[in-house]
Amino acid sequence: MEPTVTDLSRKSFVKSLILTAASAALGTESLAAAGDDDPITLDDLRSMEKIVGISFTDAERKEVLAEVLAARKGYESVRAEHIEFTTEPRTVFRTLAGGSIPNSRVAASPTRTHHASRGTDEDLAFASVVELGDLIRTKKLSSTELTKLYLARLEKYSPTLLNVVTLTADLALEQAKQADDEIMSGRYRGPLHGIPFGVKDLFSVKGIPSTWGAEPYENQVFDFDCTVITKLREAGAVLLAKLSMGALAMGDHWFKGRTANPWNAAEGSSGSSAGSASATAAGLVGFSIGTETLGSIVSPSIRCRVTGLRPTYGRVSRYGAMALSYTMDKVGPICRRAEDSALVLAAICGSDPNDPSAVDRPFVWPQRVDWKNLKVGYLVQNEKTAIPSDDPVLKILEARGAKISPVFFSPVPDGLLQILDVESASAFDEFTRTEAIHELKNSSWPQTFRAARYIPAVEYLQAQRARTLLMKRFEKEFGDLDLYVCARSGYTLAHTNLTGHPQIVIPLQAGNAHSLVGRLYKEDLLVSVAHAVQEELGFYKLRPDLSKVG
Repeated sequence: MEPTVTDLSRKSFVKSLILTAASAALGTESLAAAGDDDPITLDDLRSMEKIVGISFTDAERKEVLAEVLAARKGYESVRAEHIEFTTEPRTVFRTLAGGSIPNSRVAASPTRTHHASRGTDEDLAFASVVELGDLIRTKKLSSTELTKLYLARLEKYSPTLLNVVTLTADLALEQAKQADDEIMSGRYRGPLHGIPFGVKDLFSVKGIPSTWGAEPYENQVFDFDCTVITKLREAGAVLLAKLSMGALAMGDHWFKGRTANPWNAAEGSSGSSAGSASATAAGLVGFSIGTETLGSIVSPSIRCRVTGLRPTYGRVSRYGAMALSYTMDKVGPICRRAEDSALVLAAICGSDPNDPSAVDRPFVWPQRVDWKNLKVGYLVQNEKTAIPSDDPVLKILEARGAKISPVFFSPVPDGLLQILDVESASAFDEFTRTEAIHELKNSSWPQTFRAARYIPAVEYLQAQRARTLLMKRFEKEFGDLDLYVCARSGYTLAHTNLTGHPQIVIPLQAGNAHSLVGRLYKEDLLVSVAHAVQEELGFYKLRPDLSKVG
């Protein structure tokens, strides 16, 4: 007996109607819906098979023609929906360390009082968050005074450095006054209270443009605040500016030009958190917020000689930030000192009902380091590579009693980075299908978005499954180490952005840098080690010569 319509699934019923109508009109060599002048042929299927490296027989192709046509009609129905940029797929990426831990303690306070007097305006501009916070807390400096100082520097230097998209002067002065009033009345919120900061221009701030660094979005304004902005406001921090970023979070070129490195204005600041690193290095903000998908905090921090912390994936909510890769985007602080990054991370971390990937995990600063039992790796290319005997970071760690050993990791399969391509193409699907994409200049994103359309869903899911294997293999090769040291960003930058591990940059002399990679959600230990090394080296005290900039 033939099945009735009620016996068929909705998908099967629709497909059967398409198959019947199309087959009657065009036979079995091609299929199209009624009124469709662009039929799908067996040759089309052969071409797609060639692109993705598979092969079927003509008989097998004929069997799937109806499925392919039904899928195409399905795409059109989904595209008819307007999907906001804050809408994510109903899948949640988790690191191997899992999700939230109930009653997780988050606490941070400066290790000690650092500053007895104000010094010059130049000293204040380059002072650490800890030093500035102590001055404000003890009422030796008002937030309004500090905010006006930074606003003046932003107006003087940012036109040459091109690191500011929107100056939020009125808002900053309003928030600074509020901070001063609260502190005078005895309501002190904590170490970020009254500290002026800047934020990468992919975060939504109510009523203020969020340009994403790209011409088509130059006039984009949202009517809500992202979670990071909300948390920093609750901490009493003062928003000075929306800082530049490479167009749609790639590189250091945006719609007004290239953001410059304050140490050498003839070169770019790297990206995509270009303005965040540049402004922090130039003493234009107390600290800044950046994001990373595949190096966008680490790379500009190395170039601009600042301390960038990329936290564990899920440590900080991404809600209200431009999505590039749903399963790889991370939010973190860019500061002048490691200790500053701990204070900022404590303020912005934690779960968020608007971001299911954001979790509650313990973070306590300062963290005691058991140096005698600390196991530190040094990233090498292979078993035969020797650990350098003159490495300044390793010398400090060894002197404190840490055990140093080489560590190396298996390479990342090339296909895993297609995860970023597919997810970014999904985030910008509607944009890619409109004329607005032709307004985007000096960017390779259009090619990436278009090319990703040829990556089958099966291959994307297979890459995610292979990513799980990478995560397990990475943990196994990490062994019993507490963290490892690498020159500059290290060859594991792709590894750790896929696995979700945290990384912090320690600037050295002459634009050189090391970075430390830690265990999942162990930023407290990671930053503590970085802080100890940085205090001994002292390179964070160096300042760029801005005489040729302003």
